Amino acid sequence: MAEKKKISLRTLVFNDKSLILVALLLAVLVWIITSLNIGTDETKTVTVQVPIELSDEFSEQLGMKYYSLLDTVDVKVTVSGAKYVVGQVKDTDLSVRFDTSSVNRAGTQSIPIIVTNKSKTKDFSITNTYPASIDAYFDVEESKEFDITLVYNKDVTADGYVFGTPVLSEDRVIVKGPKAYVDKIERINAEASFGENAELNETYTTDCKLVAGGTGVEANYLTITSVNDPDTVLKTVSVQFPVLKEEYLPVSVELTDAPAKVSDKDVKLNYSSDYLHVGILENADVTSAVLGNISYNKLNVGENTFSFDTNKVQGVILLEDADKSVKVTVDVSDNYEEIDIPIRTSNVVIEGAKNNSNPRVRKLSDSTIKVIVPKGTELEASDLTIKADVSSKTDDNKYKLEISVSNKSAWVYSTYSATIY
Repeated sequence: MAEKKKISLRTLVFNDKSLILVALLLAVLVWIITSLNIGTDETKTVTVQVPIELSDEFSEQLGMKYYSLLDTVDVKVTVSGAKYVVGQVKDTDLSVRFDTSSVNRAGTQSIPIIVTNKSKTKDFSITNTYPASIDAYFDVEESKEFDITLVYNKDVTADGYVFGTPVLSEDRVIVKGPKAYVDKIERINAEASFGENAELNETYTTDCKLVAGGTGVEANYLTITSVNDPDTVLKTVSVQFPVLKEEYLPVSVELTDAPAKVSDKDVKLNYSSDYLHVGILENADVTSAVLGNISYNKLNVGENTFSFDTNKVQGVILLEDADKSVKVTVDVSDNYEEIDIPIRTSNVVIEGAKNNSNPRVRKLSDSTIKVIVPKGTELEASDLTIKADVSSKTDDNKYKLEISVSNKSAWVYSTYSATIY
């Protein structure tokens, strides 16, 4: 009988390659499990962009609103936990809120940022949050309207040119913000910058920055909007600067309702200032500064004085050193005299009466008409044509009388009316 060969365990193990491979796999698995469950926790920083929306029942009961310089804040959150868990944490696993529970007064306050784990499947903890808080200003909202004050350098025009009246795209705005801030505002300035554009000789258009002016004014938290469109936020307004040619124009007045045969030598005009310092558009056809008109029915024999506001002169811009008013003296020579012509209600011709109506002159403002005539001229009521137009009814039934004189060298002095119904 043959002798049995003895095989040791050591020989069996080292000769079985499959067993060796299984052992190695088990060792690796044990190492992985041990590392994940027994090893040190790892950390990771996750950034969450959060819109700043603050509200609290108590602050709303006080009628306050919050103001912040930022619309959003990037919160860097450090999380800690098992390596395989931390590696999977995303910003969507984090809940970020602002704790306004302590807001109970107006002013700047620090609002804590609270971050929590909102994941139902990932076990990790929050170890750090940056920033830990934000600053916000709480106050009652105030709203006020302001005219825009244009601030600009007037010395950037070329020689012989001046700025006309600037035209703003908006001349009045609404300012909203915390009451403590709005109450300090005294004006809203539109600050124009011409940059390198000096020696201007033509119209210039630019955008002007809007700036709140006043003692201790801060721009933080203020919103400026258009009066015409309160939903439109304004940072700037457009301004057009007319550039005008500087001129010294002769002044003049127009005499209206002049009789056809009045001689210029009998009616003379004199001005307190012969010229007016103005600015006009380069191509404007303006040769004189027309102060206004004077009707002959305001002229009596002798000296007649009238005052004109030069700011009302059309087609020009009055410059700073120009006379603000000009006196005009009209001298009617002593070749003329004043006569009184008696009239009656029957002398008035009524025009413009409606069909089936029969209005009558009930009363005259004067029983005589003053007429300025060449000396020695004799006139009577039949030399006057007196009309009253009643086509547009007046509240008091008084109508102006239109009076003409047959003598082409004479005119009616003053105005007259009649009560008609």
